[in-house]
Amino acid sequence: MRRLLAWFAAQRWRLSLSHCVEGLLIQIPLGLLFDFRVGALAVVVWYWSRKKLEMESATKAPGASDTTVWAVGWFPWQWDRYKVLDVVLPALSSSAIAYVAVTYRGIAGR
Repeated sequence: MRRLLAWFAAQRWRLSLSHCVEGLLIQIPLGLLFDFRVGALAVVVWYWSRKKLEMESATKAPGASDTTVWAVGWFPWQWDRYKVLDVVLPALSSSAIAYVAVTYRGIAGR
């Protein structure tokens, strides 16, 4: 496990790739309970809100109110490229899993 974590930590883009593994922990329970498409949506919402919060935290002055930074970080063009990868990679992998699950069950053919 240490070797895997060291591999992820060696390059910044690999940290973004590790979010795909974390996304499975969100998608699988929701997919089994409801639908894998719901799980994929939850993954996207989770990482999007997480990046928004990171942008707010980075912008907020110490002691300032949260309302001063509420409008910051809503859109990907306000983020750096690695924050975008942190959302896009798990979104792609969870969407692919949802597509395969739906196709396998035959729901897509209805």
